[in-house]
Amino acid sequence: MNALPHIIGLLTALYGTIIFIFILALRRPQRPANEKRCSVSVIVAARNEERSIGSLLQDLIEQDYPAELYEVIVANDGSTDRTADIVSGLAARCPQVHLLDIHETPAGFSPKKYALQCAVEMSRGEIILATDADCRVGAKWIATMVRYFKADVGFVIGFSQFGRAGQAQKLVERFQAFDFVTLMGVAAASTHLGVPLAASGQNLGYRRSAFDRVDGYRAISRRISGDDVLLMQMIRKHTDFSIVFASEPDSYAVSAPQPTWADFINQRNRWASNGGYQLHLNPLFFAYLLLTFSCNLALLTGVFLYLSGALKSPLLPLCLAAKGWFEYCIARSGCRYFQRCDLLRCFPLWFILQIPYVVAVGVMGSLGLFRWKGRRGATEIKC
Repeated sequence: MNALPHIIGLLTALYGTIIFIFILALRRPQRPANEKRCSVSVIVAARNEERSIGSLLQDLIEQDYPAELYEVIVANDGSTDRTADIVSGLAARCPQVHLLDIHETPAGFSPKKYALQCAVEMSRGEIILATDADCRVGAKWIATMVRYFKADVGFVIGFSQFGRAGQAQKLVERFQAFDFVTLMGVAAASTHLGVPLAASGQNLGYRRSAFDRVDGYRAISRRISGDDVLLMQMIRKHTDFSIVFASEPDSYAVSAPQPTWADFINQRNRWASNGGYQLHLNPLFFAYLLLTFSCNLALLTGVFLYLSGALKSPLLPLCLAAKGWFEYCIARSGCRYFQRCDLLRCFPLWFILQIPYVVAVGVMGSLGLFRWKGRRGATEIKC
């Protein structure tokens, strides 16, 4: 028991050091430099997205990019609603839109990864851009993302936000928007440092040649989640391509937040389900995840012991205050970087909930306790 305050102090100091490094890195955004007009294939995996797929496709067919240089492929992942009808209706009027129906997923492949794998194999573009069916993108999205693909760049991490600045949102939606901005801030900072840690399938791009070089999703086909970060880590580990973060606002995407707290936790559980697998792909990322989890777990344990009277060390409140300051600084830097300082009002609530939330999500995600698109989750599928 006497050692716990010292453990908490050490973990907090390590955590704060990494946060300080991230803050410095956010001051060096990467600028687009490619002026070549590349052929592009936009791929979207959709399952029961009749409410949103039409809006996204309208954004994609109105792009400020030569129509003859890009195509849009929607992989319909076994939808039981009108998703396929909406896509096929637009495809009949717009020659760059294509519907790919996935009726059955082979053994050993998670459904979304198989849908994306088929879409990439069908594609003809030099650059693959991916977004989710419930996202929205601006008219310059393709053109701006392509400008980040210099000759040595194999993967571009894009920014996505839950709702736009000034948009009316419920508390749960604004909380998610703030939480995701902090995650994206860390993703941008680590990428600027040359050690990219995370990416989001809501907005990313990669060279078709880089995808082929790692054999697509086949090495991670059993993983239920991670079609974004795991692919990025494989390209980082197994190719000589560089990875950059797209910081220009015209490259941003907007996604719909989860409607309830339960849905939000379920989504984060799914994202966390690949944490352990990072030990294989990126030990440095795994170490960062482990440090973050351990720091929050130690503080949560210390708070319970402090409130019960079993721990009386003054180091605990000092560590909590220090952690709060570190996280406010990185949150402020991330909000400034992405021009979302309106979200900083959520910090007090986020800081209070974040410690138990990180611990709970870390445990539940590792155990595969989530659902996705009506399918029960697990860390891997079984044959």
